[in-house]
Amino acid sequence: MGNFYNSHAELLAMQAANREDFYEKNNEWWQTGGYGGATDDEEMIGDEDGASDCLEGLFFLDRLIQKNNKDKNNSLLMQHKLAVDVGAGLGRITKGILLKHYDEIHLVEGNSAYSKRSKVKLGKKKAKRCVFTQCYLQDINSQTLGTNKPIDLIWIQWTLQYLTDCDVIECLRILAEGLRPIVGVLVVKENRPFGIQREDRFQMDTPAGENNRYDITRPDAHHRLLFQMAGLTVKSTERGEETNTYELTNETL
Repeated sequence: MGNFYNSHAELLAMQAANREDFYEKNNEWWQTGGYGGATDDEEMIGDEDGASDCLEGLFFLDRLIQKNNKDKNNSLLMQHKLAVDVGAGLGRITKGILLKHYDEIHLVEGNSAYSKRSKVKLGKKKAKRCVFTQCYLQDINSQTLGTNKPIDLIWIQWTLQYLTDCDVIECLRILAEGLRPIVGVLVVKENRPFGIQREDRFQMDTPAGENNRYDITRPDAHHRLLFQMAGLTVKSTERGEETNTYELTNETL
């Protein structure tokens, strides 16, 4: 819409004033088919790159596990018992990445129709290893994660872009509290400005724009600010063509 903000506080104030409308319009947008298209990938992510994206994510996780388990004599190794897929949609990340490494997956998804469809998409055998929780991320708390067990890995992909900055901070803070002490990892994969777009600026759609929803593409510095405000430490970053993938830890645990 061509709007600029003089400070982060000014942006936060605008988001807070419009928060209810933003989320109402986003819910309507997803309920009417999201990005649209004839396939699940087109509906969820807007194109047919779902398979290659999952392969990229799987390679990232493979490298992460290999790096963190390099010293086999170290008793503090990444465990592979429980992972949480946050903003799970139809279970694309669970099926293509998480089930290949983790015994049990908890899928957290706000849209009830997507949550129900994900069980079918995963199939009976894979669904038996999963727990399905319906919860919007702006409303998440420790009780809605669906587990009291320590979480080994939390994966959040293409989801924070639909949350206001304050809700990103609160959501990440709550999720991080559930990580297994010392070795638990939170992975965030999000779009970044690319191509002709300036990487020192965020890009934000609001319901007043042509897409009729709230959606913000944050540059690296913006993400790092929110991670810091949530009490998280960036351990590593992988830069994709249009994305950044972050390995985050909660060093207060």
